[in-house]
Amino acid sequence: MTGNTRYRPARRRLGSAILAMGVTSWWLMPAAGQYPTASIGAGEASAVQESAPSEMANIDDLPLTRLASSQSSLYYWNSIPVGDSAQLLTLFCRACNVFQGTERDVPLVSVLRDTLGDEAKENDRVTYIWLLTYAHPRLEQRILSAIPFFYWLGGRGAGTVSAHDTKPLMDLSAPEYPMTVQTGRGLLQRTAFDPMMTPVRASTQAYGGNSQDEERLHLEEAISYLRQAPVSTDASALTQAQLDTVVGRLELRRTMLGGLVNEKKATSVGMQAGFEQERIRSRNWELLRQWAEKTGLIFEPMSLAGNQSQYAILWFPQKESIEPRGSSMQSTWKLLGIRNPWTDEGLKHWEGPVYERSFDENGSLKVIPLAVYSLNYPKLPLVLIDFREKLSGRRREMRQRSIGELTAGVFGLSHFANWYFYMGFDLHRFVAARRGKAVDKASRLDCYSEFRMELALDQSIDPAFKKGMEQRIRQLGVNPLEAAPQREIQNAFARYQLLESEAGESGRLMAQVNHERRFELASFGQSEKTKLAKSMLHVATLGLYKEQAKHGDISIVDRDRRIAYQLYYLDSVVQAGTPPEIAYDSQRIKSSVGELSSLIPAVSSDSVRSHAEATLEHLKSVSKDEELQAECTTALAVLKQNDALRKTKPAEVAALSHVMPVGAVSPNRER
Repeated sequence: MTGNTRYRPARRRLGSAILAMGVTSWWLMPAAGQYPTASIGAGEASAVQESAPSEMANIDDLPLTRLASSQSSLYYWNSIPVGDSAQLLTLFCRACNVFQGTERDVPLVSVLRDTLGDEAKENDRVTYIWLLTYAHPRLEQRILSAIPFFYWLGGRGAGTVSAHDTKPLMDLSAPEYPMTVQTGRGLLQRTAFDPMMTPVRASTQAYGGNSQDEERLHLEEAISYLRQAPVSTDASALTQAQLDTVVGRLELRRTMLGGLVNEKKATSVGMQAGFEQERIRSRNWELLRQWAEKTGLIFEPMSLAGNQSQYAILWFPQKESIEPRGSSMQSTWKLLGIRNPWTDEGLKHWEGPVYERSFDENGSLKVIPLAVYSLNYPKLPLVLIDFREKLSGRRREMRQRSIGELTAGVFGLSHFANWYFYMGFDLHRFVAARRGKAVDKASRLDCYSEFRMELALDQSIDPAFKKGMEQRIRQLGVNPLEAAPQREIQNAFARYQLLESEAGESGRLMAQVNHERRFELASFGQSEKTKLAKSMLHVATLGLYKEQAKHGDISIVDRDRRIAYQLYYLDSVVQAGTPPEIAYDSQRIKSSVGELSSLIPAVSSDSVRSHAEATLEHLKSVSKDEELQAECTTALAVLKQNDALRKTKPAEVAALSHVMPVGAVSPNRER
């Protein structure tokens, strides 16, 4: 029970009033015919197709993949060996740092890939990921982040890098750890801090919210880098499947139960997230272009750090055009998030920068920058920079954060005890989103995270124009834990040098590789409940407990990974429920079945053996290939006979050994 009981009647009246306001706003909301693009606020793309079917039909006009070649030349991987069985892969941005007067390649993200020292790809595994453009908050920043209603940056960030900075952003072998840590912090907040006095509750709520926002900021930063990374099938870069898995794990870390998702689904999440992002960009691209054409403004795509499909800028033509006439465009200006420039007296006497640009063959125009938009926001194009309203975005962020800190930190309202308040509040947010407002704080933070770093890395924009945008985008920073992008880029070089030294013979990376192999051996074949229980024990002991096998036998690790790879492949083959030889190479399927049947008898895990048996049975039932069915029958016979031998007493094994077939394998002793 949270909060003071004397204020409960007032809270109920407040919740009822907000609920009534939300219902009233719902009834007063204009019909769909009055606002043609109102359905975009609900996340639907149908309005775009209905408003311009002929223009959307030619999808080649949208620059979704135009810069594939330039991206591959701008971003590249660099490999450093770690011992004789692993490698450190680092993603670089070519010539993206000119702060010291010389162009330097900036290291962005590093990943540790355990290859087991061979050329095979099916037993490779990515275990760690580091975000190099990250500066740990200083002590004074942490103190300021615990002050309620303090929305100013606490400095540029730490100027030095220590050995603590080699801590990875995420351990991909144990994705459930961050989830249990976050759950534990939430329980501690609700059970220990919330029932205390208001200053304690408000301070802990403020610090917890700022910490979560800082983590999401850097997760999105790492995801945006990896989405532009090149892929390869050799040792020089991550493969497409590995890249999808890493991106999927980072995406799932931002969700409540994302740590419980298995590797197969994580790979699918990473792949689908890229497709969804392209769909959002293409829709927002066309929306913003149509709105600019309707309002008489000039739409121009904006290239940042080699990516041209994420941002766009609207220009106001100075003196060369007249205000468009026709129906009321009040709703369009509301969706654009800016004031009508045609009635703005400030533009008539504009004293800011004016640029002369050529947009087509008709010659150059003198234009005034109005706003920069992110095309990654899920609902509609999001205003990042309004050149006429310097503090409009900052006021929006401060207002939304203040409401959250006031309700949860000061008044102690809970989603469980005060559900009526939050129901009315969510209804009000829904209505506001339908009216074209960007109310999703997490998505706005993602767009802000991508833009601030890509703007800092880009060297193609006019320096004066870039400096002005950097000053304005800095106004959106309301988290004291946040560091300046320039400081983060400078720290990236020092962090990379630390990782390079750790990858040497006397470094700790090889020791971490062996550590992860022993953990992998201990957790192979365990159920999700067991992994979650051990993860909670790991968190409860402050990271001291992490189950490991006594010996890290690399041959057993290789066997377990090959089994997991073959099971993943065969599960994908039979997922559709149709004969797999129609869409897949039958020889490849037979080879996978043969390798699985030769490896699985040595495994003692009942869950893995049951999984293999179920997969082979399913494959046998859906296949129409007689040879493949025979292969599955032989593999199942070997597996079942091996199960019978494992259950046989040792005294009976010698008596049965003379009747064992040639293909059978004697059971190994359990680890």
